[in-house]
Amino acid sequence: MTAEHKILPNERELFARIATGDQQAFTQIFYHYTQRIYNYIFAKTKSNDLTEEIVQEVFIKLWNKREELAAIQNYEAFIITMATNKTYDFLRKMASEENIKRQAWASVQSYSNITEETLDFHESRELLHEAVGQLPPQRKKVFLLSRQQGLSHQEIAEQLDLSPKTVNNHLTEALRFIKEYLRNTPGASLTLLMILLRIKG
Repeated sequence: MTAEHKILPNERELFARIATGDQQAFTQIFYHYTQRIYNYIFAKTKSNDLTEEIVQEVFIKLWNKREELAAIQNYEAFIITMATNKTYDFLRKMASEENIKRQAWASVQSYSNITEETLDFHESRELLHEAVGQLPPQRKKVFLLSRQQGLSHQEIAEQLDLSPKTVNNHLTEALRFIKEYLRNTPGASLTLLMILLRIKG
């Protein structure tokens, strides 16, 4: 993490909600921390592919361990610790197979110890980006403000000079479109995407 890291004003509330299984809160934390975690891990691995895989593993683990979040005092440190442990786990496994870390990093594309769940997650995120990219400009802007920046309907309405009802309509239509897009696209892991989008089945 860098000195530029900003804590969400409602971060403690969001993590408390994740602990109870709130998927929308998880979405906000996911988008808020992804780039920061990516930068932190990449500084250690110098590999885009390996970094993406570890980031995905970190957030999968965060969701799977969500019931423990209520007892955490420092969420940033908790996520960094998970990222650090995952990074060194990957590097140790790869170094033991190749005996030289550089050779291991070069062979990451063919590394066989990546879980099926992680591969599904990676493919699904790409499909999600494709779907979001096809939204009309205003609808896309509303969706990203909600999902990436964690803004409320009222905050989005004020920022874009819209009514809260219009914001709600944009989000409803955006989620409907993305859900249908993913249902009709081979390779989408709907379980993980529903976690990211809070789309009901």
